[in-house]
Amino acid sequence: MSERILEALMQLFALVAKIDGVNDNSKSVVENFLKQQLNAELVDKYLKLFEKYLEKHQKKSRGKERKRTSVNSVKVLRICTQINEELQQKQKIVVLIRLLEFTFSANYSDQEIEFVTTVSEAFNISGIEFRDSMAFVVSNDHKIPDKENFLIIHSGINISYENAKEIKNPLLEGVVKILRLEESGNYVAKYCGEEAIYINGQVIENNRVYFLAHGSSIRNKKLKPIYFSAISSKYRTQEETQRIDFIANKLEYKFPAGNVGLHDLNLTDCSGNLIGIMGASGAGKSTLLSLLNGTLIPTSGSVKINNIDIHHQKEELEGVIGHISQDDLLIEDLTVFENLFYNTKLCYDNLIEKHIVKKVIEMLKSLGLYEIKDLKVGSPLNKKISGGQRKRLNIALELIREPQVLFVDEPTSGLSSRDSENIMDLLKELALKGKLVFVVIHQPSSDIFKMFDNLLILDTGGFPIYYGNPVESVIYFKKAINHVTANESECHHCGNVNPEQIFNIIETKVVDEYGNITEQRRIPPKTWNEVYQKEIDNKDSQVKSVEMPKGSYKIPKKISQFKVFFARDILSKLANTQYMLINFLEGPFLAFLLSYLVKFYSTDSGPNAKYLFRYNENISAYLFISIVVALFMGLTVSAEEIISDRKILKREMFLNLSRFSYLSSKTAIMIIISAVQTITYIIVGNLILEIDGMLFDYWLVLFSCSLFANMLGLNISSAFNSVVTIYILIPILLIPQLLLSGVIVKFDKLNPALSSQTVVPIAGELMASRWAFEALAVNQFKENNFEKNYYSFDKAMSIANYKKNFWVSSMKTNLTMAVKYAQNLKEKGNNDKESRKYFDKKINLVINEIQKEIKFLKGLNSSLSKVKSKEIIDALKQKLTLEQRSSAIEVVTQSYKRLKKIKSFENTTAKEINNSLQTIKDYYIRLYNIFARLKNQKIARFRNKENGKILFLEQRDNYQNESLNDLVKNKDELNKIIEFEEQLVQKSDPIYRDAKKFRAHFFAPSKQFFGYSLDTFWINIFVILGMTFILFISLYFDLLKRIIDWLGELTTKVGFSKEE
Repeated sequence: MSERILEALMQLFALVAKIDGVNDNSKSVVENFLKQQLNAELVDKYLKLFEKYLEKHQKKSRGKERKRTSVNSVKVLRICTQINEELQQKQKIVVLIRLLEFTFSANYSDQEIEFVTTVSEAFNISGIEFRDSMAFVVSNDHKIPDKENFLIIHSGINISYENAKEIKNPLLEGVVKILRLEESGNYVAKYCGEEAIYINGQVIENNRVYFLAHGSSIRNKKLKPIYFSAISSKYRTQEETQRIDFIANKLEYKFPAGNVGLHDLNLTDCSGNLIGIMGASGAGKSTLLSLLNGTLIPTSGSVKINNIDIHHQKEELEGVIGHISQDDLLIEDLTVFENLFYNTKLCYDNLIEKHIVKKVIEMLKSLGLYEIKDLKVGSPLNKKISGGQRKRLNIALELIREPQVLFVDEPTSGLSSRDSENIMDLLKELALKGKLVFVVIHQPSSDIFKMFDNLLILDTGGFPIYYGNPVESVIYFKKAINHVTANESECHHCGNVNPEQIFNIIETKVVDEYGNITEQRRIPPKTWNEVYQKEIDNKDSQVKSVEMPKGSYKIPKKISQFKVFFARDILSKLANTQYMLINFLEGPFLAFLLSYLVKFYSTDSGPNAKYLFRYNENISAYLFISIVVALFMGLTVSAEEIISDRKILKREMFLNLSRFSYLSSKTAIMIIISAVQTITYIIVGNLILEIDGMLFDYWLVLFSCSLFANMLGLNISSAFNSVVTIYILIPILLIPQLLLSGVIVKFDKLNPALSSQTVVPIAGELMASRWAFEALAVNQFKENNFEKNYYSFDKAMSIANYKKNFWVSSMKTNLTMAVKYAQNLKEKGNNDKESRKYFDKKINLVINEIQKEIKFLKGLNSSLSKVKSKEIIDALKQKLTLEQRSSAIEVVTQSYKRLKKIKSFENTTAKEINNSLQTIKDYYIRLYNIFARLKNQKIARFRNKENGKILFLEQRDNYQNESLNDLVKNKDELNKIIEFEEQLVQKSDPIYRDAKKFRAHFFAPSKQFFGYSLDTFWINIFVILGMTFILFISLYFDLLKRIIDWLGELTTKVGFSKEE
């Protein structure tokens, strides 16, 4: 209170005073008022100032009484105007009550009543409250007006009221009268009697008015304390159907490792109360809060709200429980209004947007946040709004949905004392409106400490050691140690309570024989708990079953939740300029950098040298690195998505919102971002490298890869607890994608324990990079505007070339070796194990290959017919008749039958098989020549058109790439055919070999899927999308996090068992 206001108040007291009617009692009213506001030195100063103003008015002439009355009225109004600018309404009520006391402390006149009335009107105090206050001050007997805002505490004397409240206390001599001033929230008390009665430890005078603050208590040596909470509860008009009864019965909790987090706790409370939870670090406050709000399931015992178990009947308590975390739960890139607006949309499906906006505005105004509604909230480190405003907005997120039971964790942490009091005033107001509020708090001030209706104290190890009135707790612990001032809970001079003295008593240390304080506690937690069990925890926790209050809270449908989550996240990202710039410029920048670096062309031809796509040796590297870039962008954009929302998600679990809707919204946003990133990357990269006609195909592959990486990133974002850990994981996840892509290390050149000579090994099949690179490389080779005209011819020629040049030769070689080993067996006898081993190996290989060849030749007709070219079919009918193919098949079949029946291998049999192989070779020579001639004829027809020769060369230069051709044809492999597990494996031209099964060799042009031969490009896209879907399922069920948590628990248990 400023010096100017105090001077104005002293002048006001002097003006209201009667000219010759001021007595010692009147002066004591002024003195008491000043003592409540100032120290002793200043009290004397302003008392002298009051006397000075009083003396000044007493010198005025009696003859000018009417004129002086008019002048004084003007002065009163001027002084009240000054006071209005500084004092809150509660403080103005204090001034008015003291003026009334001052006026009625001696004989009073109508003039003084008029002055006080003028003050009341100037202070904007309603006429009803003024009249009630005046009636309360004037009354000096045992009666009170029969009105709802009056209360009387008596011993049971014959007093009956219809509207006024009453509290009976048989040991009280006299009565205590209470007036509640509704508009300001003040409680005033007056004692009429002869006993020594104390308010907050200070004796009160008979018929003197005192103000009751939160935490006040009325007591004397005979009386059981009457607490402020008991008085305020009498004024609640809550219907019985709106009552909340909260019961924790024999609650215990053990951690997975076996150590106890909370010992046997019984707690009973009801709506309208503010409950404080205090305890040292490690006492289990957070564990208790999680048990009481339903997050943790207790090892034993139960928690019920109106007889509904919160752990096993959650669906019946939807919207009843709210939780305000100690952590900051705001979305930093949204404004104050937007944070609350989107939160509200998730709570009220039954309200249209206009009503939601109105509700949000009202909440912001009630919490003093309306003026900053359009400001970004920022982060706790980069603050846009103050700490107190952030805390109020966090509270608003819960208050907007009107929960009946509210749990608040450390609401005052990190706040100034003023902000702390404002926050606690807000929570107390909620309790007074009928909510049940639990608050975990550390080191509260005296004023905050007194606000609690009940206090629960936990000791180290989860032992409950006190539950009851907070002010009474000081006396409880003092008595427990036989303290000298055991009956004193507050300071006699200032009325403050020091909560720290409670913990000083609890944690008192043992002093050794040398006078040194040891680490051993004088009274261990278990002993305090035993005292608690005997003296406090002996109440019956059975309550009357009451219907759960109905609220307007209604969860939106899943699709509506999806829309809200999506809009909220999109708006947050759009508001973050750095995020938008980096994510949407990353793709084109990397594309430009990469494509510029790999745009190779030879300068041997001098100054006229130019870039040709055909001769760029780095195209394969560009394809591979593009896939790596897509994976990298997908991982980095999604890696923080869930971990940054984890605190918000923990709070929103009380809303029972759909995890599927939340994850779907994240996925949808990742799809949009990845689509933009990959399309901009492809446009820039392909434009610079002059890759024509493949824009959509390239984008689809890279987009699929990026989606896979998005899901992988969301999984690790959900599973791990540290952003640093996540970003360390990104290269760990990418390196296998590089090594097992089939590009850096060929699949058949891996460690033999992992590699395979016939198909891609399992380790490779699990890599999205393998499927993506194969899709790009095969599609670029097959479907470019040049090769797709001749691929059918090249494929047939490749098959025929391999058979006639490599397969037949290898078969003849193996047949010769078989004859050799058969000769050795004849010479040395069948006991030659080595010859028998190699003979069996070679002859089995020949048998297996002939069997495969029979199947191949039978399927060749259908294979060739897929060429879909009339001229090829006609040529085949003319040059390679069905009889010739049937003859080749018959020859091979006969050879196979002879080999299967033979018991001893003879030269004649070998000769017959050799002749059969020659027949097959002749067949493939004819086949090769047919397709070579057809291809050349098609090329000739094209070149003979106008500018055909130039167009042919341009197409080849613009669409075909020699380096990629060599890669998919495996031209750098010296061994075109190898022996593996008694069969011949082709290593050359994998791009022309159709797969027989779904699992195939690398660069297979097609794959089998449920009996259908499908193009590799589309099969690989579907595989990548399938892997993405599997990762989404994993994310939905949080499988990775569960595995990590299980491993952590297992490690903890192993560690404990070793210690034991």
